[in-house]
Amino acid sequence: MRRWSDLSAESRDLLVVAAQFAFCCALYATNIYRFVPDRVDVPLWGRIAVLALLCACSLLRRRAPVMALGLAVVPFGLDLMLGATLPVWLIVSDLVYCVALYGTDRQSIGILRLSAAVSVLTCGLVYAVTGEGQEVIVTIGAAAAFLGTPLWWARSVRQHKQIARTEFERAEAATVIAELDRRAAVEAERARMARDLHDVVAGHLSAIAIQSAAALRIVETRDGRPVGIGGPGVHDIVTSIRANSIDALTEMRSMIGLLRGDGAEDEPLSPGRVEELHRLVTSARASGTDVHIDGDFTPGAHRTTVLPAAVDHAAYRIVQEALTNAVVHAPGAATGVDIRCDGDALTIVITNDMTPTDSDHPGRVDGRTGTGLANMRQRAELLGGMLHAGCEGDRWCVKAVLPVEKSTAR
Repeated sequence: MRRWSDLSAESRDLLVVAAQFAFCCALYATNIYRFVPDRVDVPLWGRIAVLALLCACSLLRRRAPVMALGLAVVPFGLDLMLGATLPVWLIVSDLVYCVALYGTDRQSIGILRLSAAVSVLTCGLVYAVTGEGQEVIVTIGAAAAFLGTPLWWARSVRQHKQIARTEFERAEAATVIAELDRRAAVEAERARMARDLHDVVAGHLSAIAIQSAAALRIVETRDGRPVGIGGPGVHDIVTSIRANSIDALTEMRSMIGLLRGDGAEDEPLSPGRVEELHRLVTSARASGTDVHIDGDFTPGAHRTTVLPAAVDHAAYRIVQEALTNAVVHAPGAATGVDIRCDGDALTIVITNDMTPTDSDHPGRVDGRTGTGLANMRQRAELLGGMLHAGCEGDRWCVKAVLPVEKSTAR
């Protein structure tokens, strides 16, 4: 069953008018309708015909109340000529109520003033014709019942609706202000984070890059061969440190720009794409880890697919974190990276040999559990994929499957 509030204005008017017509017909049928004796002998069907005409006008009670009241003058006049009846007056009283409630502010004030003027004029005519105060009192009572009561009720309901509308608008304004305050707070927090990253982290990274450059000048090269302190091994390590610090500084600057709103949020930070895997492999090898990369994204391989930006960035971060874990927990161990795309999903498998001490406590550094595995798993799940990490025999394996919406030929 549909609720009253779910009905349209036309359906509501139709149901109200049907109820009014049925009630008034019952009054006519039970002979409870006369104010004064009939001036002419009118059959019951004649009264019902006038009532039906008035109800037809009342169908516009909500959509066009002023027009409905104006059209109702005709059946109301016919009823007065035949002898005033209660059903007709009740419906006309309802139309006055509708004008005061559903009409414009000007129409509502106008019907109030018109009703007061008609009441005063009617009382004056009654007194002039009859000369009796008792008749005037009866007229005042009728005006109060059929005009005053519906007007007072309609004005009261209208005022409550206006108050409710005002409160609703005020609540909406408060909601907008609260949202603006929240956004301002978020922007302020992002600006503060950007300042902190720039002043602290980016400063340290810049210092590392500068110091590694100074170290490279000490480990000079001559004719393509490193000489001086440390020899070739130190030269390679310092070169890797400088390259990593510069890449990290580039990423940090991109992140600072993102926090400040200088870049689009849906753009991945740079570097951070599968095409840049050689940076990660070079860094891991410089740390003494034997890394072998295979699959569709080996350096220099011809690729026939273009990964979506989100998948491309997530894959890079997963490989980065997995190689970092391998360098930290199993330094020098053989590590394999295999990345393949079959068109529907990108599969990433990173495996490395485990040392006896690290196999007992995977994922721990200096007695503390890191969040790398959780971050990798979250990246995969946010894209609708999955990630599994665990021991497989004497090797540690990280396997991620990232769905690819659509492959594009390059």
